[in-house]
Amino acid sequence: MKKLLTITFFTLVSVYGYSQTQTIDSLKEVIEKHDGKLTALDERVLVNEADLSKLNKIKISGYIQSQWELYDKNRVVTNEPTNTFYLRRVRVKFTYEALDGVKFVLQPDFSTGALALKDAYAVVNIPKFKDWTLWAGQMNRPNYEVEYSSSQREVLERSRVIRAIYPGEREIGLKLEYIGSKIPLKFQLMAMNGNFTGTQAKDVDSEKDIMARLVYSVKLPDAGIGIDFGGNTYMGSNKAKINPYVSNSDGTLDSVNIGHNLDKKWFGGEVQIFADVLGGMAIKGEYIAGTNSVASTTAAPASNASTATKLGAANKLNSFAGYYLYLIKNIGTKNQLVARYDYYDPNTKLSGDAAGSAVSCKTLTVSWQHYLNDFIRITVNYEMPKFEVNASRPANYMDVTYGNTLGVRIQAKF
Repeated sequence: MKKLLTITFFTLVSVYGYSQTQTIDSLKEVIEKHDGKLTALDERVLVNEADLSKLNKIKISGYIQSQWELYDKNRVVTNEPTNTFYLRRVRVKFTYEALDGVKFVLQPDFSTGALALKDAYAVVNIPKFKDWTLWAGQMNRPNYEVEYSSSQREVLERSRVIRAIYPGEREIGLKLEYIGSKIPLKFQLMAMNGNFTGTQAKDVDSEKDIMARLVYSVKLPDAGIGIDFGGNTYMGSNKAKINPYVSNSDGTLDSVNIGHNLDKKWFGGEVQIFADVLGGMAIKGEYIAGTNSVASTTAAPASNASTATKLGAANKLNSFAGYYLYLIKNIGTKNQLVARYDYYDPNTKLSGDAAGSAVSCKTLTVSWQHYLNDFIRITVNYEMPKFEVNASRPANYMDVTYGNTLGVRIQAKF
């Protein structure tokens, strides 16, 4: 009997031990299976966190400018429309900060019928020189009114001289920029193709144009005044590729070799004054003068052709001058009154009938801006150009480009 009890006891212990072993093994298998699932989930979470980290480095901004324009009633004689609705600008800007001191910018324009790439560049802080950055790609030329965003500008369009010498505002090239952290100095130096029209991807000749701008800031806190003043220069050329004749500013005709470089050189001075007076006001201005050129796309006429025929087809080399002056006054916290006077003479050597269509123009622009909130701005703008009168542009000359224009813009910015 005792022996039987002993055998029974050990049998039960063995069965229980085997059962427990089986239970532990099963539990271990289940735990390992779940542990594998948790590991995979953890890996997915890490991937998602990495993706979110990249997304957090992307900043999206932009603006839409919906505009209505009413043109001078005298334009009806040219059979042009007297008013229109249109989208002036539709911009979306993507900024990606990959690392501290490394930034990429992409900005297309989706305006109706004018889809275009406006900005595409990279900005890198130069190691060991924290105040210096290197820019590469398609970007604004270094000029105050050019770089001043159209979403912030106090009138609807840039001044006439800036539109003439910096068409499209952008260029493709390299820019070195210094913004002092210890001294209030800004310096920009840019090398670029010099003939960008917004369509061609590469340079059309071997020459590169150079721009430089230097601005120094002065603050007078007791007087509530800040002043930025500086100078800028443009040193470049256009190549006479297919026409050896050059029409000079004074109307004379010269002959050059094919491949000759035609000067594009000018200098400018600028000032911006900001005063904390009666709610805030600003005075901003710039003067630019020099020589501009346009390369002919017309083959040279026969050598026995008339001088007038040669002048009409020749490369152009003109002395020019221009300036603009803004007066900006805040009215309360939501309104702003603006007046701008600008002047542009595309050919300072000739005037009257001798200047032909290249006559000077004085333009007075007045603007009222109302900030509905941080995102919506309403602008009422009236532009009054006055051209020098001659046979080409009589006193009553009006067309869709040169008449008085009333513009109303609603800008939505995000």
